[in-house]
Amino acid sequence: MKEIEIVDDPDKIKIIIEDTRTKILRLLKFRDMTISELASILNKDVSTIFRHIKKLEAAGFVKVTGERKIHNVPEKIYGRTIKTIFLAPETYTKDEAIKKMNKKRIEILADILESLGYKVKDTDSLFDIIVHLDELSIKDIEKLEKDVDWGILRKLALILVLLKISDKDLENLREIVKKA
Repeated sequence: MKEIEIVDDPDKIKIIIEDTRTKILRLLKFRDMTISELASILNKDVSTIFRHIKKLEAAGFVKVTGERKIHNVPEKIYGRTIKTIFLAPETYTKDEAIKKMNKKRIEILADILESLGYKVKDTDSLFDIIVHLDELSIKDIEKLEKDVDWGILRKLALILVLLKISDKDLENLREIVKKA
């Protein structure tokens, strides 16, 4: 299993952000499961889960990891191919599904900042500066040729941003987000 993958392909992002597929991937993070197990846990029809698994499999997010027989009926067991999936959709702002996901992410971020005592002046401006800051590190991170865990990836991204951020960028961020 690959440790981390940065997903920036808009078609793959649309596959992964669908609600049922997100739930399937969360469940498979704990253990590999059959389609009938997933259907039972998610309270969905087996055919529905099958269609979602096939989309996830075609996109490379899950694979068959084994097989078991129940009453002589073989059933495939599916598992994740990537331990941590890092979505980087910020550059695909023209796609409506990704735009909606990004808007939700920024609203969540703004709520968290406000709960920590910061005031977000403008969420659209916050989105723009976050895209810019992500771009400072993402090109270097995409060049990584070995798997790293999430903690190292987070620290690496932070260091790259700190090394590359300009005084003007930092001032813009401070104008958008202020201590309340």
